[in-house]
Amino acid sequence: MDIKNAKIDVLGSVGSKLLLIDVIPSYAYVDGRRTSTVTGYKYIVILEENKFDRLSVRIDGDKQIDNPIDGNSRIYVRFDNLELSLYWTSAGHQIAAKASAIHLVNESLKPQK
Repeated sequence: MDIKNAKIDVLGSVGSKLLLIDVIPSYAYVDGRRTSTVTGYKYIVILEENKFDRLSVRIDGDKQIDNPIDGNSRIYVRFDNLELSLYWTSAGHQIAAKASAIHLVNESLKPQK
């Protein structure tokens, strides 16, 4: 079986508490070189239910949510059609993530003082 055909249990892997920490552009590549063409955005989330690992989720098209503005707020999100896949680099096994949309779970949760 080709590892690229493996299906990963998304909920079991990432959990349901996804904390958005950054949004960065995703660029097109031609012949292995990055172009200046933005093809979508990567939404960087912290997986609170998985030892606070980070995951970068690519969504093609326009930016759907802006960068978190206030470092004191917690912005939780969920993804539509989240898919995880494995690939290999010289640094070892990696996980790629893509989705069709991102949604706010809540506006913000400010810490209690």
